[in-house]
Amino acid sequence: MRPLTDLDFNAASREISVRLDIYLDEVPLEVTKENYLIDASWLEEGSADSSNPFGAVSSNELSFRLYNDNGLFSPTNTSSVYFGKIRNGVKIIPYIKTKDTEWQQLGEYFVTDWSAAITGTYADVIANDMWYQIFSSASPNYPVLLATSFKSMLTDVYAMMGYDVQVSDELTEILPVAFIDGTPLDFTQEILTGALAFCTCNKLGVPVVMPFNSFRMVRAVLTDSDQLKTVNAKQSTTKTYDGVELTYNIPSYTEISKLVELTDLKVPAGYFSILNVTSTSTPVLKHVLINIQSTLEKISLISYTASSKLLSFELLNPSIVDVTASLVAYGIPVVFTEVVLTDSGASLLKTNNRYIQTATYASLYKELLENVVNSTVPFLTLSVRGNPLLNIGDRIQVSSAKYNLFFDGVIQRMFYSYDGGLSCEMTLMNSAILEEVV
Repeated sequence: MRPLTDLDFNAASREISVRLDIYLDEVPLEVTKENYLIDASWLEEGSADSSNPFGAVSSNELSFRLYNDNGLFSPTNTSSVYFGKIRNGVKIIPYIKTKDTEWQQLGEYFVTDWSAAITGTYADVIANDMWYQIFSSASPNYPVLLATSFKSMLTDVYAMMGYDVQVSDELTEILPVAFIDGTPLDFTQEILTGALAFCTCNKLGVPVVMPFNSFRMVRAVLTDSDQLKTVNAKQSTTKTYDGVELTYNIPSYTEISKLVELTDLKVPAGYFSILNVTSTSTPVLKHVLINIQSTLEKISLISYTASSKLLSFELLNPSIVDVTASLVAYGIPVVFTEVVLTDSGASLLKTNNRYIQTATYASLYKELLENVVNSTVPFLTLSVRGNPLLNIGDRIQVSSAKYNLFFDGVIQRMFYSYDGGLSCEMTLMNSAILEEVV
């Protein structure tokens, strides 16, 4: 057996097999077309469709249908050998091969939905990659840091969440003020949009963050004779824009301000905790003073924890009765001043991002948006035979005599379908969009 190559997927005649290793037990159940697998599809994308020209962050998804022999894969079937083992979080590793080649891993997924009636003929399963878990996690207590690169911030944030995310060394842009705000899905979306980057998982299932980049070597050339089936220019609202409006945000620090004020606070005898109080102004660069006043016994501050948004306090009331107190916390919040760079058009492509913080970077970012607006074909959709060795972010060229087309683009999205044969719907971002800013 030999490793898979592009030639195997470009061959005029190809015999493709897909295998799913389902970890219902320590030794996985291997599912193929020869036993239980009916069909499968999987989505790899660096950015999902949205009003933003770079899309929205999302997790990769694997879905498949199994032949539910005698209710074997029905979660509630007590007579199944897998009863109690079918649940969310079960690991699934997909593989693909052609005749006489080795199996190639296609990622690592975890069940998010498994449905089948006890007497149903089929079981339908949906699984997502590690980003689904990351987006569903609690936000970390990340402080506001000064003069930090996108790479350093993202690496530290995900490490604090317990995830080893491989962040590209190319994300060197320095943020005057680095912070996070909202859920992991929220701040990942805003940060990656500002960084001109995308997130996905590689073929081993490792989460990665990479920049949109047009200067990589061309990974492959797709032609009428090997991969192309149909070609269509993606219908996009960006074609209706006649200009750009970019709002960037210059950070500054105010004087010491009141961030939290708690009045008529009933403090019981002994130790008392106040958890996750939201600052009135966020993010907060530094906390400088906590003032506690009480009616009877002096209330002591034993400890406090603070993030750029939340504060928690542990107090001690030494008396044997409840004490009414007030607590005021002061600090230095970060204030963002919006600066608008706008064209004079009637229908503008608008972006406002707090991670675009300098005039120089804003100017480069606006050039990219202008490239999107001015491009005749900013995005291209292809129906291809499918080559799972390609990766999100790969630069490829499309050369078609049939469609009188030559297109140089970066892979943004691939949706594969397998039912014994393989096909793929692919979306490319025009490389020319990125030429002036990366």
